[in-house]
Amino acid sequence: MPSTCRFPIPTLRLAGRWLALLLVSVPVIALAQTTPAVSTIVAFSSSQPNSAPVRGPDGALYGTTSVASSVTGGLIYRAEVDGSAIVTLHQLTINEGYSPVGGLILGSDSRLYGTTSIGALTEANTAGTVYRMQPDGTGFTILHRFQTYSAANAAGSAVNADGANPETELVEGNDGLLYGITRAGGANGTGVIFKISKEGTGFTVLHTFGPITSAVNVTPVLNADGIGSASPLVAGADDYFYGTATNGGPSGNGTVFRVRFDGTGFEVLHAFTALVESESSTLPTNEDGATPIAGLTDGQDGRLYGVTNLGGEFGNGTVYAIDPVSGVFSVLHDFDGFKGARSTGELLLAQDGKLYGTTATGGTNAGGTVTTAGTIYSIARDGTGFTSLLSLDGSDGSTPTGRLLQLNDTTFVGVAQGGGRCSQGTLFQFSLTGAEVKGITNCGQRRNSGSGSMAPGLLLLLATLGLVRRTRTN
Repeated sequence: MPSTCRFPIPTLRLAGRWLALLLVSVPVIALAQTTPAVSTIVAFSSSQPNSAPVRGPDGALYGTTSVASSVTGGLIYRAEVDGSAIVTLHQLTINEGYSPVGGLILGSDSRLYGTTSIGALTEANTAGTVYRMQPDGTGFTILHRFQTYSAANAAGSAVNADGANPETELVEGNDGLLYGITRAGGANGTGVIFKISKEGTGFTVLHTFGPITSAVNVTPVLNADGIGSASPLVAGADDYFYGTATNGGPSGNGTVFRVRFDGTGFEVLHAFTALVESESSTLPTNEDGATPIAGLTDGQDGRLYGVTNLGGEFGNGTVYAIDPVSGVFSVLHDFDGFKGARSTGELLLAQDGKLYGTTATGGTNAGGTVTTAGTIYSIARDGTGFTSLLSLDGSDGSTPTGRLLQLNDTTFVGVAQGGGRCSQGTLFQFSLTGAEVKGITNCGQRRNSGSGSMAPGLLLLLATLGLVRRTRTN
């Protein structure tokens, strides 16, 4: 007969209590590890970010901020992803350009490329620039200065030959050339699509957006193909660029369009419909959304995905998909305010196959009250599973914009145009597991409340620029 080992009763009771405690604590530990969190990498002071950063060849974050002063027209920065350091790589002088609201791209030659919305302040009616620089801050070069303007269209936008006020990121084509879009300028003052080599040669206008067709002082402003694009182009595998125009089109609420790499075959794929007053909403509504400030995202499934800033069932914007072959347009989600409203940033196709994005306002606090600092959300490409992952409270930023940047399977980086400890916006980390960083939050002071240190160049920033491309609607 096998022997039996017996434990004393007190020992069994003690073991039972430990087991019960362990079982109770397991869900708590899991919850702590899986609750999303946002934390500050950099709290900007006297300087405001307007577009998402790009990751450099060294793994650091590179971006731009805008200021308005007699000393500098903005800066280009480099920040460590853990918030341990930030340096100013270049401060734009009054001769170089103002308001680099469009952000940066990393070219195939490992150089950074960007635009400024305004040219040199030493000349009247300047219309912006295209520039490049090395990631170490050297070699800043103006590749193109958009022509000054002396006339305006019926809506008051600049008219010139080559475009004005580029306010979005460039994109590199498979031919190695840079492609971009301007908010205004061109023969009709409604913007242009252009290309230029990385050496600054061969600047060409590929498409000039059409003239205004509505009467003077009528709102919204109408034309055939769109007005005032403030979003980057996306290159398709079919040799087309796809993009959105914030305003204009037959209803004045914007368009989705495409154009071949050589500028031919321009086509409006979708014109957003007119807004109407609604009995169920305090905001005007429609079926498909309106004012697509953000650009498109290639879903790698044959469809393109985007968001609108207004319209939809509740008037707070939509998430949509469009098939560029069939032209079928589908609304995937209508923002209701409680889980976000008025998105201004492009969607990110994440490693898990979902789309991640931000809204500029909306959200709820712990008590269930609607807030206004914005949200971070995810949604499946078929429109199911919409989840408001986090509502910002302003402490680590408010009014997020631009496309999120994914660092690994659970960690993202984004920018907020407001809030943060210094009230001028933040570069933030968003973690699905609740991980946080202690970044630079000293607001330009010598001592930092976080773990990093502020670079001396950043202390020279003076005042916030009022021109913000992501919140502009003509």
